[in-house]
Amino acid sequence: MITGMLHLHIISWVAVLILFFAAYENFSDRLGPSKYFKPLHMVLRLFLLLALISGAYIFFQASDNNAALYGIKFLLGLITIGLVEMTLARKKKKKSSRNFFYLTLLFALITFGLGAYLPLGPITALFN
Repeated sequence: MITGMLHLHIISWVAVLILFFAAYENFSDRLGPSKYFKPLHMVLRLFLLLALISGAYIFFQASDNNAALYGIKFLLGLITIGLVEMTLARKKKKKSSRNFFYLTLLFALITFGLGAYLPLGPITALFN
């Protein structure tokens, strides 16, 4: 069961990144949102919810092995979700959002790297 949830988690995060880029680029600073912005943002929130639920399940099932690192990854995932929402909210309010965009990418890369390193991650699975 945890393998299926792990696959759901990875797929949902890939979809989150794609939808985040698409939603961010579908909002013009000069013209405002395109007609695709709101549906993209809603689908993005759906996948964020899937990532949150699957991440919580993985955290509670696998935290026996390396509880501290799984806790840090869970916290980084929550920060990344918050930054995604704050970046799009600032973009919608026509405030400067480029710094939040870069922070979101930075935290997403750190979270993905830590997830790949953990015992259930793909890098560790290569050596088992």
